[in-house]
Amino acid sequence: MVERDEDLACPRCEAVRARVCLRCGGSKLRVVRAGVTRLRDDLAALLPRATVVEIDASSGDVPPDADVLVGTEAVLHRVRRASTRPVGVVAYLEFDQELLALRYRAAEQAMWLLVRGARALAAAGWLLVQTRMPEHEVLRAVLARDPLVALNPELERRRASQFPPFGGLAELTGVAEAVATAAGALEELGVVALGPSPWRSGARALAIAETPEQLADALAVAGPTGRRHGRLRVEVDPLRV
Repeated sequence: MVERDEDLACPRCEAVRARVCLRCGGSKLRVVRAGVTRLRDDLAALLPRATVVEIDASSGDVPPDADVLVGTEAVLHRVRRASTRPVGVVAYLEFDQELLALRYRAAEQAMWLLVRGARALAAAGWLLVQTRMPEHEVLRAVLARDPLVALNPELERRRASQFPPFGGLAELTGVAEAVATAAGALEELGVVALGPSPWRSGARALAIAETPEQLADALAVAGPTGRRHGRLRVEVDPLRV
């Protein structure tokens, strides 16, 4: 959720609600997860003899004298096992934010993060995860070195929700009129269209079908229909929904 005027809004689906805690009714909210810059400052204070460096998507090469790297998953793209300085520890803070993310691919992406972190480690390195859910299937799969531990329950969830690979899912973005026209055409063809809702400078909608084949057939008609009214981008099986 992000603050918007006097309310809270979801940047993905554009849902808006009052700036009030749903549990206690209080209106004074606080951030419970420290940002990257705050974490870097705290670590620098705790480790005065270490060089603590913040890394983000716009950062260049990792400084050769860096002892501790702090950042989002961009850090994983900067670190190489072939580095002259082996990585001894990779630590994920508040990893439950990944495990419980409101994305249908949350478990899959959380597993990828852990695997990517493990690959960055030296032979005797440590992979640390801060979690309140140590029995989550993703963590059990990593400990067991067996992806099937997480794959089987994930497939059951997707089957029940008709998400890929069992159902069809697509994200439509672009000019508002084009998205609205395409969404209307999808509805006429029996595909559920959620939206459109405001998105950046245009609009966004989600298309959900009972099967991938139904979605493909509907998009073959709705896509050209929508593009008559402007730019329209269709992403099938989107990563961040």
